[in-house]
Amino acid sequence: MSALLMGFLSVRALAPGGRRVCRHDLFRLIFGAGLGIGFCSICYFLGLMFGVSGFLLEMAIFVVTGAVVALRWSTPACLFCQASVKTPCDRTLARTLVGLLALLLLLDVIAFVMATQREPDGGWDAVAIWNLRARFLYRGDQAGWRDGFTETLAWTHPDYPLLLPAFIAGTWKLAHRETRVVPIATACFFSLGTVGLTLASVSMLRGACQGLLAGLVLAATPTLYVQATQYADVPIAFFMLAALAALAMADHFDVPGLVVLAGASAALAAWTKNEGLLWFVATVLALLTVDRWPRVKAFLAGAAPVLVTIIVFKARFATSGEIFGPAGRVGMVERLTDPSRYVLIARTSLSHVWAFGPLLLSPFLILAAYIALAGIAIHGRQRTTVRAGTLALMLTACGYFMVYVLHPLDLRWLLATTLDRLLLQLWPAIVFLCFLVARVPERESPNHQPVAALPLNQSGP
Repeated sequence: MSALLMGFLSVRALAPGGRRVCRHDLFRLIFGAGLGIGFCSICYFLGLMFGVSGFLLEMAIFVVTGAVVALRWSTPACLFCQASVKTPCDRTLARTLVGLLALLLLLDVIAFVMATQREPDGGWDAVAIWNLRARFLYRGDQAGWRDGFTETLAWTHPDYPLLLPAFIAGTWKLAHRETRVVPIATACFFSLGTVGLTLASVSMLRGACQGLLAGLVLAATPTLYVQATQYADVPIAFFMLAALAALAMADHFDVPGLVVLAGASAALAAWTKNEGLLWFVATVLALLTVDRWPRVKAFLAGAAPVLVTIIVFKARFATSGEIFGPAGRVGMVERLTDPSRYVLIARTSLSHVWAFGPLLLSPFLILAAYIALAGIAIHGRQRTTVRAGTLALMLTACGYFMVYVLHPLDLRWLLATTLDRLLLQLWPAIVFLCFLVARVPERESPNHQPVAALPLNQSGP
């Protein structure tokens, strides 16, 4: 609950929205809950490091964000309400999409429950990395928690960031006991929250039917729930998606505070898993290429507190990683210049893209077919986000490719055990960008004009 309130107040503080709660607060709730989980984990880690209560740091954030929201409470109108796209949607179509989405979400919940019953402590990575590290952070005294970051435990990847372990340990501390409910509930939130965040953000930017279709695509991806067994791949996918959604909304609604939140989201992806560092660097490079410097500065300002935490963790506690550690440096040049590795990675990647899902047909092809049939219509305000997001995804994919090239472990085994999870990390962001550029399928009336085209100081129709 504290994570939800902290994140929601942070979003309301930087993206003000009037006195009344509106339907667009669904986006703020989901987006804010993800941010709140990240902030809580940072507070708990800093509290351990400095010997203070992480709860006191959380209270400080509550006070600051609550004061800002209170000062802005007199704002008479919500910019989200004024500028949201209100594209006409056939009621029968909308009801059908809602029914299909509800059915798919029910099946997804059943799949998640069954997977949790099979592995209540999570999959192998959850047991050996994330929940194990959480137990060190929870059980250790002022010095004992550092024992989880030693070369003796190199097989548990002590170099991995701490968003999930620190949040779980902090929640256990508040509950005064270890319980499986916390990591299970966290995994459930990120799985369902990824669908909800996609639905809410696309609905606000491109209309309700387009948002429902985007939600359906993610809800129809079983891998999102099969891989949700307390791993970090779904949370990192959530934060990658959140960064792009916040950037798109900052463009569309002209709310600079959302750029700051986008930076925080991208940095939280880096605080979730090492792959998130690659995503953050790729996003910054993409923004420097296609965006204005003042917006890049706002993005970096939002990321700065999280980045400082990551730097402190990497410098003081994390061990060396597999690739650039002593073992990884042996034979690196040979791996880099071996053409067979490039061919194997490319061939295996294509086969996993085809089999990703798993459905009768690759969801990548289904998404491509939808865009081909619907056509492309990029709103002027969203061009920057589309270009930056596409470039960031391409750079991240290239980075993943080179990680495989350089990695010292057996390449075939590594591809077989990790490639689907890397695709899953990128998948929600890909779906979001595709529905951001796809032409809205419903037919508009001749006199209809999108409310988004109106200046923000005018009322909608």
